[in-house]
Amino acid sequence: MAVIVVADDDPTVQMIAAELLRAGGHTVVAASDGEETLRLLATMKADLVVMDILMPNKDGIETIIETRTLHPEVRILAISSGGRVGAGDLLRMASLFGADETYVKPLKLDSFAATVERLLAAPRAAGDAGASGAK
Repeated sequence: MAVIVVADDDPTVQMIAAELLRAGGHTVVAASDGEETLRLLATMKADLVVMDILMPNKDGIETIIETRTLHPEVRILAISSGGRVGAGDLLRMASLFGADETYVKPLKLDSFAATVERLLAAPRAAGDAGASGAK
């Protein structure tokens, strides 16, 4: 199956995402911010990054931009529950900067798993544009 990096500063979200993804047979590696995500991507081949938008040190938008430049073949699923700015606005921004798809937290078993499987079934070609929109 796939190698998936879950980048979220919330350990509970990391744990839930990892359990859901491992149940689908995937290998999961956790990162707590964008800097750690980029370090992991530099040392391993990942098929997908599940990227929270609001994280310390390097947020999801910055990390999406750098991932698109350094690892254009990696699929990106941007996730957020919002903040002072609504989740929809943050996820639209993530799409503009290169997320392949977006998902509003909380993670729900069926829809989250289906979103991940859809992304993995359609490998990203270098140079692909944008995303398919918020869920």
